[in-house]
Amino acid sequence: MKARLIGGRLVWPLVVVVATAVFAAIPKLATTWFYQRGDTAVQFAPTWFHLGELTRDGVFPAWLDPNAWAGGNYAAEALFGIYDPLNIPVWLAMSAGGDLMTSMFLIKLCFMVLLALGTYLLCREYDAEAWAAASVAVALPFCGFTLFWDAGSWASGLIAFSYTPWVWFVLRRVMRGTANPFWGFVVGALAVTQGNPYGVLALVVVGLGLVLEGLLDVDRTDRWTGVLKLVGVGACAALLLPLVFLPLLQTSDLTVRAFGALLGNTGKLQPVAGDFLQASNPTAVPPIRAITGPMTVPATFLAWFVMPLLPWLRWGDLRGRLRPIVAPMAVSVVYLALVLAPSKLWMFRWPLRVTEYLYLGLLVLFARLLSRGLATTQVRERVVGSVVAIGVPAYLAWANNPSALHRLAAGSALVVVLTVLALLAARLGPLRTTALAGVFIIGTGLGVTLQMKAFGENKGSRVWHTPSNVAAMNSRFNDRSGTVMQFSDFEHLQHQKTLKALTAKWQYFLPGSLYDVTEVDAVNHYTGMGLVRFQRSLCMGYDGFTRPCGYRSIFQSPQLSLPPLADLMKVETIVVDPKQARAAGVTPPAGWTQVTGNAQVQVYRRTQPLPWPGSRLSFVPNGATVTAAATVDIRHERVDLSATGNGGQAVFAMLGWPGWHATFAGHDAHVGRDSAGLLTVTLPPDAAGRLELTYTPPGLTASLAAGGLGLLGALALGWFGRRRKERVDEVADDETDEVEESAVPSAT
Repeated sequence: MKARLIGGRLVWPLVVVVATAVFAAIPKLATTWFYQRGDTAVQFAPTWFHLGELTRDGVFPAWLDPNAWAGGNYAAEALFGIYDPLNIPVWLAMSAGGDLMTSMFLIKLCFMVLLALGTYLLCREYDAEAWAAASVAVALPFCGFTLFWDAGSWASGLIAFSYTPWVWFVLRRVMRGTANPFWGFVVGALAVTQGNPYGVLALVVVGLGLVLEGLLDVDRTDRWTGVLKLVGVGACAALLLPLVFLPLLQTSDLTVRAFGALLGNTGKLQPVAGDFLQASNPTAVPPIRAITGPMTVPATFLAWFVMPLLPWLRWGDLRGRLRPIVAPMAVSVVYLALVLAPSKLWMFRWPLRVTEYLYLGLLVLFARLLSRGLATTQVRERVVGSVVAIGVPAYLAWANNPSALHRLAAGSALVVVLTVLALLAARLGPLRTTALAGVFIIGTGLGVTLQMKAFGENKGSRVWHTPSNVAAMNSRFNDRSGTVMQFSDFEHLQHQKTLKALTAKWQYFLPGSLYDVTEVDAVNHYTGMGLVRFQRSLCMGYDGFTRPCGYRSIFQSPQLSLPPLADLMKVETIVVDPKQARAAGVTPPAGWTQVTGNAQVQVYRRTQPLPWPGSRLSFVPNGATVTAAATVDIRHERVDLSATGNGGQAVFAMLGWPGWHATFAGHDAHVGRDSAGLLTVTLPPDAAGRLELTYTPPGLTASLAAGGLGLLGALALGWFGRRRKERVDEVADDETDEVEESAVPSAT
């Protein structure tokens, strides 16, 4: 009997897992590149691969890799989640795979399943029936923004969102006394260390919603205890914030992504209230400005069944039952305000990004209402309501884009058919709940299939169609030795009509951070945290593409008394698009020889050896004598000098990020950066000794202290929670014994 009960409980979670996995494969089967758009292709895939290699080499946490130049400050970038232990298997899996596209698809599929399963458990926590929880749980990973943007491009956003229902689920159980507070700290810590600010925002919003729910739950005698535990857990998790985000805050003013004004409006990825009328039309595209132009996918789509079935829900059942669902209502209200907010709020930009968090709260509420079944009275009025809910948004979408008539008609027809089937299933007696869930879940899969037919890849996100086979890339580019600088710009080819020409370029160049997958140490990387001085010196964009002025600058001195930038960076190979070379109007000076030259690419290699091989040291002032120089490890340089002459600045072939610390002859030495952003160390005059240069993230000592305090606090809360549960259990056992004793007849 017990095994049968457990098996019954696992049926719906299993349905959620299988259905989500199957439906997530539909985009991959429909269009090979669906999950490789935008940042995924040229940032997340190669960087995860590289982090996996660093982890295998024992570099953990991977704070910084100077060889990755602008793209190597992982502590300041934050979004790679270098402290999140769940990322380690992601990186290792990525670096172990032979095909980037396949590995990335499987990883994203796992997180989509994780999101669905967490949503199922969260809905069950709010007393939704299993079939209703499964129905909405399968739908959430395929809402418009999550599928086309997070899963398609922004992998970090997908991971952060997939954590959110689990965070909510565990924290609510902590508040209600059914989970130890320590586990609340664990999920909160995962949300923080993932490094995505939207995940941290979700932790705050959900936490506040739960506090409000706990305070209003006057029927619980221990509500204050639960709220205090929740606040304590949140405070302990918040103490990890400096560890993750302090390097970002202390570095951002030097980068291309300085936070600037607190508020701003660009209109990009900024929906308006009317766009959400299309929440149940799988083929309606809102008139929103995307990354590369107008929106081309149903970004505000939620689920096909929400709008049409609103008239059929038993709203009266909420009467007198609102207090237990205060948190979902509060979370929904807060995120609705954020969705409709200005396009920039401090570090949070593009409000469309929080649409999925709004939808999570709404689906929890929908599952709770759906669990009461669909109404069977006042059929005529409810049918009219469904017709309006389907027809009016469809008309408005057509009015906005008349050329999309056939696509909109197909989407509306699918919703009509599925709605009719759902209403018929609701009248099947004992089978109605299973039949309803079947219609909801299968309808979700049909909606995804129709969307792939209508839209395919998200054309509002940058297209790359880069190479994916790791061995082939290594074989193709293994002749590029030493530090490699690439000059090219193919953004003008990133359109559907020029895809063939774009992919042809990848025979000679690699975009973004893709060289990280090969054995090539390239300067070019895709990063949102590029050092401004460095990026400007090479006329390099955040995507690693350059302008002709960068090709001129590489052969020039960044300031008087210094050698050319190529020498300071210790560049050994230069790869240039002939068009950029002609536009720059320069040719490499003496000391460089052309090893490849054709209409597609020119490759130059240095003919003379660089000074101090095995070290990043590239320049010392006149009169200084170096007796030994070595790179001790990835974040440690050592230089022995027998003389410093008149003193001055030594230059290293790496970027001068905050966090580097130098000592010379046992005394602190000033660390700075030159006009090109390269790291400099000031040497005293007429001295000799050893220069030690090491890196730790800014504020690491204070951050570790705060994090340690948070961990100790969580352990204390966990101990308190366990002791309190033991006392409650003892009282319950005593009461049971008293009842049993009173039930025994007296011997007399």
